[in-house]
Amino acid sequence: IRDRYQRRVHGELDRPGEFYYDPLEQVLYLWHNTSDVSPPPNDGSLVVSKLRHLFNVTGTMAAPILGVSFVGIGFRDTAYTYMDPHSLPSGGDWTLERSAVVFLEGTVGTKVSGCVFERVDGNAILLSGFNRGVTIEYNEFAWIGATAIALWGNTAGGDPRLPYGYGNDGSNGDQPRQNRIMYNLCHELGIWEKQSSFYTQFKSMQNHVEGNIVFNGPRAHINFDDGFGGGATLTKNLILNSCRESADHGPFNSWDRVAFVFDGPDGRPTMVKQMDEIYRNFIVANYHSLGAIDNDDGSSYYHTHHNFFVYGYGGLKNDFQGHDNWHHDNIYAWVGIGLSNGYGGTVDGDCLPGHVEMFYNNTVVLNNDGPYVLPRCDDRNGTRTRTFLADNTVYSPSGNVTVCLTTIQQYQQASGNDLGSRAGSYPADEVLLDAARALLW
Repeated sequence: IRDRYQRRVHGELDRPGEFYYDPLEQVLYLWHNTSDVSPPPNDGSLVVSKLRHLFNVTGTMAAPILGVSFVGIGFRDTAYTYMDPHSLPSGGDWTLERSAVVFLEGTVGTKVSGCVFERVDGNAILLSGFNRGVTIEYNEFAWIGATAIALWGNTAGGDPRLPYGYGNDGSNGDQPRQNRIMYNLCHELGIWEKQSSFYTQFKSMQNHVEGNIVFNGPRAHINFDDGFGGGATLTKNLILNSCRESADHGPFNSWDRVAFVFDGPDGRPTMVKQMDEIYRNFIVANYHSLGAIDNDDGSSYYHTHHNFFVYGYGGLKNDFQGHDNWHHDNIYAWVGIGLSNGYGGTVDGDCLPGHVEMFYNNTVVLNNDGPYVLPRCDDRNGTRTRTFLADNTVYSPSGNVTVCLTTIQQYQQASGNDLGSRAGSYPADEVLLDAARALLW
């Protein structure tokens, strides 16, 4: 973590914007924040933010609140919440406080449009529990203390000592579903809480995230904390400058460590999520990003296609028994590797029969000569189910590209896999840019 913050230490009052309150003297010491050397104004005033919620719209599944709209409103200067009680909403790494400037629970058809959220020191918008058909569009989020938009569902079952909201059974429908996050601008987020995003979902499904521009944050800009339900779509987003204060992450991050029960498309309970689809996004995996799409810790059922990914270590990632992740028709520009299947020397690079990873018809531009994928190379006497590879175009400085320490052609002949793939030296920049334009538009 780049920045650390201390409270109630008078000796640390050494920078503009900092303050210290002495409870014995009942004196507030403030280092005036100014761009010149002038003293603070004699007639100035100080305002202390105490409100965490500016709007609380709370109904129930049985009696939801219908059709509330927030249009063209400015929200700012709410209290910080990073010292408030937090909970672990799901099976991922993140904790969260169940509060926000605009708090929605038990609503249908709510709209937040054309608003500005600026210098709010906690979460901006939280969809808690049952929410359907919420639209969050054409807003700007700037200098957000924590997360801009969070969706947090409730489940039941399991240990009877757990409070309602926890457990493995989400078939009661008490989650945010079928909501739209569209055409928002978000920048300078996670000012206080570093485990934060533009958009994060916990036990939520079937949401649509489109056309957003997001930059300048400490961690992943979009985070799926679990594999609950699926059916999400991410499309036409421009995402860059994530992971500025952390590593082992990417602009998009997911985990899938906990098995949940939810109602499937046919209405019956199931544990098999629908495919989440990621397509036609422009994602720059700069700063400390592992790769544009970090499908971590068992993440499964992701269909990733027709995206332009720039920088980062790798493309498709699969580890800890993740499966059914398909990457095709993407461009990975200036990456360390195209596909990394398996992690930490374990055998979890093995694909389950009928649930293979697929990496085909992609364009990969490597930073250096060498391997473009890291599948397991020992087939264990024919018992291994390989990742499906085919029809990829791979560029490197000299065109010397390998798979399992052999050329692509030798690997094709020996394994019968990766048929149609080819290697070559770097193309002209305009060739790559033309391909990216055709892909995105």
